[in-house]
Amino acid sequence: MKQNTDERRRKIDEMRERFAPLRDYMAQHRKETLELMHRRHAYYTKLITDAGIKTAEEFYERYREHFLMYGIKLKLSDNKKWCSIHLELEDYDYEDYGVEDGKDDTLAEVNPEVPFTDMFNNVEVNIFTGEEL
Repeated sequence: MKQNTDERRRKIDEMRERFAPLRDYMAQHRKETLELMHRRHAYYTKLITDAGIKTAEEFYERYREHFLMYGIKLKLSDNKKWCSIHLELEDYDYEDYGVEDGKDDTLAEVNPEVPFTDMFNNVEVNIFTGEEL
């Protein structure tokens, strides 16, 4: 019985060692993706701040044509309280950011929870904590 357990542990250790480079690559890829997502979030936030935008509808009306010129799709929700920023990236990857109305007459906000494609998987993550949702 003990020999079986020892053999199993040895095989697991071998597999971990064999796939370590892949795990390292995946971790580095996620780190780089999140860094770029932080930059995009900061850019969208700056657009809102510089223009004093308070609602998702204002954001949509002001930047729809601008974003369209770069192939980025903005979509306003039916209730006009949410505007999605949809990016189609290389290799069929995507990212979806959301601008929501400001609360109590404050500026609109870019939601930190972003759905995206990560290594061929659709995931949603809080870009500041790295936590998958």
